[in-house]
Amino acid sequence: MKKPIALLSAGLMVCSLSFISVGAVSVQAAEQSSAESSKKRVRRSATMRPVIYKKLDGARELADAKKYQDALKELQSLEKRRRNSYETAMTHNMYAYVYFNQEKYKSAAAAYEQVLSVGNIPESLEQTTLYSLSKLYLIQEDYKKALVPLNKWFGIVESANAESFVLRAQIYFQVEQYSKALPDVKKAIAMTKETGKMPRENWLMLERAVYYQNKDFKNLARCLQDLATLYPKSQYWVQLAAVYSELNQPKKELATLETAFEQGMLTKESELVNYAQALLGQDIPYKAASILTSGMEKGVIKESARSLSLLGDAWMLAKEYDQAIGVMTKAADLSHKGSDYFKLAQIHTERQEWNLALSNVKLAIAQGDLTQPHSALILQGLILFNLDELTAAKGTFVKARGYDAATKTADQWIKYIEDEEQRRAYMAASS
Repeated sequence: MKKPIALLSAGLMVCSLSFISVGAVSVQAAEQSSAESSKKRVRRSATMRPVIYKKLDGARELADAKKYQDALKELQSLEKRRRNSYETAMTHNMYAYVYFNQEKYKSAAAAYEQVLSVGNIPESLEQTTLYSLSKLYLIQEDYKKALVPLNKWFGIVESANAESFVLRAQIYFQVEQYSKALPDVKKAIAMTKETGKMPRENWLMLERAVYYQNKDFKNLARCLQDLATLYPKSQYWVQLAAVYSELNQPKKELATLETAFEQGMLTKESELVNYAQALLGQDIPYKAASILTSGMEKGVIKESARSLSLLGDAWMLAKEYDQAIGVMTKAADLSHKGSDYFKLAQIHTERQEWNLALSNVKLAIAQGDLTQPHSALILQGLILFNLDELTAAKGTFVKARGYDAATKTADQWIKYIEDEEQRRAYMAASS
């Protein structure tokens, strides 16, 4: 399956005829001069004759004019001539050029394979052909094949540039060899930084993807910091906040979202809701409620049961009970969920509005969808006690003690009610 990583430009480094010398002077002579100065062993090969050069140059001109069939005929006419190894290799190279311009990548790749199959070709031609062949296989999404010529190219080239390391990193990523992709993309980024330049965005995105696949969240955070700083986009800030959440660093998560918010980068409903949740997580409910309210007023956040319930939580934690009741009533009317009725019951309990609290807690229990029904039973018992309905309160606590998590609390209430009943009975008898 393809990975969502942008590939490098697929433009191929097709050998231009501009470096082919005419007559007795050859490319190999230039290579020999350079190699002698560096005491490198030179690969000797044949030269190109003017008549062959003229034919190849003519085929190139025809291809540039989009006269591809004529260009191929010109090249086919060379098949009848005797050619040395260099001339044969350059003929195949020109075939690749013509096919590539027609976007016949399979045929172009086959032509490059023919170039490499010719013995004793110039090293510069071999290097260029290997690199171009790798990119051709990459275009065709044949990633395993693309690695073969590229790794061979790395083995013979004196110094590779940053782009080539990224190219190989991308291919390794596509074949899910993440441990091999990482050193290459890191090398490319480091090489670029050493020159005082910014690493390209898609290089950092590739590094990010590798860290994500490796579940290396610490380094993923560092990479996202670079992306957010060098290429400030909301997606990088939001992703960075999510990574801090994964690393259990809520303060950094909130600081990241606050920075993004102040820069006007949180514009989507999910982003604003996440920001509000982060604020609630750090006990800043009033600001969370303000963010949610503003988002709803602007139409960015829909007034759904879920978002209204979150807003109700924020107002309740901020002790703004009037606003909390209004919002939670809307949420409960939309969701008909026990949890929303339970929250309403809690708010009314805080305000000692016992009858309203009782009706809502009964609705919460009746829905049958509470994850912790014992909490609702404990609350109902407390409300009934405050309404002075001791028998009903005791019966509710008896139900609650059937849940392990509520047994201790329920027993304490039951004993307290029984003591109160005895006290009242004693007072009645004494009077």
